[in-house]
Amino acid sequence: MGLPNKFDKAAGAGIAALALFALLPGTAQAAIGRASYITVAGEILSITQPDSGACIQLQDATVRFENGTSDRAYLFGDSACGAGTEIEGVDLIWKAPAGVQALSVRFEPTG
Repeated sequence: MGLPNKFDKAAGAGIAALALFALLPGTAQAAIGRASYITVAGEILSITQPDSGACIQLQDATVRFENGTSDRAYLFGDSACGAGTEIEGVDLIWKAPAGVQALSVRFEPTG
């Protein structure tokens, strides 16, 4: 029942700083789930718990992409998620039209 000691004050400040850090934008979050894709060579690959907002270079040119994550997926025709043209926003399954291939993907939260 007395005045708080210096340790209590320091611990309280540390907790407040940690809470503030958790709310700052730019803190990496992962999408929940897995996305799968089929390359032009017919190989089936997957991405599990991808980082939201990060550009992910696909291992090979992709002709089919299935998004099973909690985020919306955006496919790109270049390997840098933007220097080329965005192919299509994807909710579930994307099948490439003739002559089109995806080389990278970015996952963005839906909310």
